[in-house]
Formats: sequence, structure tokens, C-alpha cells
Amino acid sequence: MAFNSTSCINSGPASSINFKQKQALGLGFFALFFANHGIGILAIPYYQMTLAIDPFLLSLAMTIPVLMASMAGPWVGYISDNCKSRFGRRRPFIFISAWVSAISFGLIWMVPEDWSELAQLIYFFALSCLFNLASIFLIVPTTCLSYEMTSDPKQRTQIMGLTTYFLRFASLIYHWVFPLTQLALFSSVFVGIRYVGWGLGLFFIGLIGMLPALFIKEKSIRPQPRVVKKASLKVNLQSVLNYNPLLILFLICIMQVCGAAFAASFDYYLIVYYLYDGDLTQGSVLKGGLSSAHAVLGALSAVAIAFYAQKWGKKETLKWIFILTAIGGVAKWFIFNPSYPWLVLLDAVLCAPVWSAMTIIIPAMVADLADIDQAKTGHRREGIFVALHNWVNNFSGAGAIVLAGLSLNLIGFNAQLGAFQSQQSILSMRLILVLGTVFFALICLILLRFLKIER
Repeated sequence: MAFNSTSCINSGPASSINFKQKQALGLGFFALFFANHGIGILAIPYYQMTLAIDPFLLSLAMTIPVLMASMAGPWVGYISDNCKSRFGRRRPFIFISAWVSAISFGLIWMVPEDWSELAQLIYFFALSCLFNLASIFLIVPTTCLSYEMTSDPKQRTQIMGLTTYFLRFASLIYHWVFPLTQLALFSSVFVGIRYVGWGLGLFFIGLIGMLPALFIKEKSIRPQPRVVKKASLKVNLQSVLNYNPLLILFLICIMQVCGAAFAASFDYYLIVYYLYDGDLTQGSVLKGGLSSAHAVLGALSAVAIAFYAQKWGKKETLKWIFILTAIGGVAKWFIFNPSYPWLVLLDAVLCAPVWSAMTIIIPAMVADLADIDQAKTGHRREGIFVALHNWVNNFSGAGAIVLAGLSLNLIGFNAQLGAFQSQQSILSMRLILVLGTVFFALICLILLRFLKIER
């Protein structure tokens, strides 16, 4: 049975969402990108490739704080759903957490370079815990605002498309962050990492991250047509996790964000150690170029994804995107070519759309299911849906990092060897990149066959 959730949600038509609110939401998602990914883009080239910290230990230090913070996500969503502040349910959390996240992010890069490896690792771990705990209070309420701006499925896809443009713009900047630390105006990479780290934290996460709290007016909540007893966090979680379509969506997220991202993480290593014989500077530039190509083509594909999701339906659009991704996985074997390094930019043509789909179609589907859930139960729990989706993505991303760190050790990678990595190590990286991309795209296609969504 299909439910029309529009009748019991607080949002008005798309025309009621003014330009200022849309831009504030988009900028909020720009900040969320760096809250989610900012540590990774600097920690790997700095803590691992520069300070030579063991890749597996660093992967643990990067992922454990994410997992700990994600465990708090459902609780954050629950208290956000039920907050009765005069400033709104979401906005107080967004404003405060944006600045706490910004300051803790800047402190991560203040580690003294003459400390021992263990001391540097402990320092990184402690500050990462603080940053991730603060950022979960930013991520969940901001995402909830995007769910609540409209209840119409087609309009919601447009909103998710808008936020994706800002996410792609953030990713355009993303991989140029570390090359920026190596500019001649900084006396050393240690000085550069501190200036860039603080700038990234204070401006991109703090200042921009607080904008949704200032400029988005939360919708008033209409009274429910029937009295519904408030459920505990445990009851809410159990109810949501028994929803089969949501579980299938989460499995697709795990396959893409953990599996495919694990495979994709080897592109950086192949660029540096296979295409450029260990030259980190040249490799970082090409990686930045690849990221830029992904960002541009991801933004362009977002237009097509939003259009076809409304024309064909979200599920059918996802199917063709995963087919395209599998083809792109095969192509990776040929375009990672030391004779023509910049050929790698073609990777974005086939593999960029899937990441836009993960930020347009999947969140729109999750929001649709939250509406259907409310129509069935009378409970408003967007925060629980957002937190669980974020929890799945964070655990999946953490799994990708841990798997990559463990795999690097198992295949014999050693950053101290520089350009002299073994041929077996390089071959293993290439196989993981190609076969992993193809395999997980095919698994997602199989999962889609079992997805029975009601709208």
C-alpha cells in the first residue's frame, strides 16, 4: 500500500523555500563535506606519508573516533527531534557545534614534529575524538533540515540535487588542500599544514557551517490528527530498523561507501607510487586534478540524475548508474598508465556519477521512507533516520579506511621505501582498484532487485 505522507508533514510547497534558505542549506552541506572528510585529506599525506606513521595504526586512529561519534548519532537525532528550544529543534545544535568542530579541527595539526611516533599518534587520536563528537552535532541536525524543507518526493530530489552541487564544489577544493600546504610562502610543510588546517577549520567548518542556523527558518510543526504517545529512543530504533526497504538502502550504502571506497582509496597510492615513482608533490597535483574532474563531472551528472530520477524513478536511475560504475571499474586497468599519467582523469567520466547518486537519490529515498513512517505511526523521527543513515555511512567509511590500511601492510607497502615499492605491491593495488569497483557495483545491482519502496 502506498502512503501519501504529504498530508502529515509540516512543509509547504517548493515555492515557499526562498533563495536565501536554499543557499544557506547548500553552504551548510559544503561545511558538512569537510566535517566528514577534512581529516582524511590531510592526515594521510601528513601523518602517514610525511611523518611516516604506520598506515594500519593511523587508520585505527582515524576510524575509532568516527565510530565512537557515530554511536552517539541516534541519540543526537533523538534529542534534536524532541528539542523544544525557542530557537528551534535543530538550529542551536548547528550553531554551537560548528565552532567547537572548527577549533578542534585546527588543533589536530598542531602536533610537534619532533615527538615520537606513539606520542604523535595519541595526540592525533585524542583530538580526532573531540572533533568527531562535536561534528556529529553539526551533521545530524543540518541533514534533518534538508529532509524537512519539503515533503514532496520530486521536490525533495531537487533539494538533494542542490546540496549535491555544493558537495561537489567542496570536493573540487578537497584534494588541493594538501598541495596548498607545500606552497613556497610556507617555510616547511609543518608550517603549511598548520595554517591550512586552521583556515579550513575556522572558515569552511565554523563560519560556513553555522549559516543554516542563522538563515533557515524551521517549519512549524502541525499537530498530529491523533494523540501519539512519545516513544523512547530504544523503541524508535527498533521500529526503524525493522523497516526492510531502509535496511536494503543501508546495505547499498555499505557496499558503495565501504567496499567501493576501499577500492577507490588505492588510486592516490597508485598515482604517487605507480604513475610518478614516489613523487608526492607531483602525485598530489594529479590527485587534485582527478578530484577536480570528479567534482565537475559529478556536478554536471547531478543535473541528469535529478532529471531522470523524476522521469524514470529513483530505483531505475540507480540501476543504470551502477552499470556505468562497473564499466568504469574495468576501464581503471587501462587508464592508470605511467606513460600517460593524465589519462587517469577519464576515470571521472564513468565513476563520478555514482557518488552524486549517493548524495541525491539515497538521501531522498531515506527521507521518503521517513515520511511514510510518520504516516504509518504518527511519530516524527527524521533525526533517527538521519542518524542511522549517517551511522551507516560513517561505519562504512571507517571500514574502508581500516581495510585500506590493513591491505597496505599485507601487500608489503612501505612509505619509507619511496619510489622503491615492490612490483607485487603495485600489482595488488591495481587489482584491488579494478576488481573492487566492479564487484561492489554488481552487488548493489543485485540489492536493487530486492528493494520495494512505496513511492
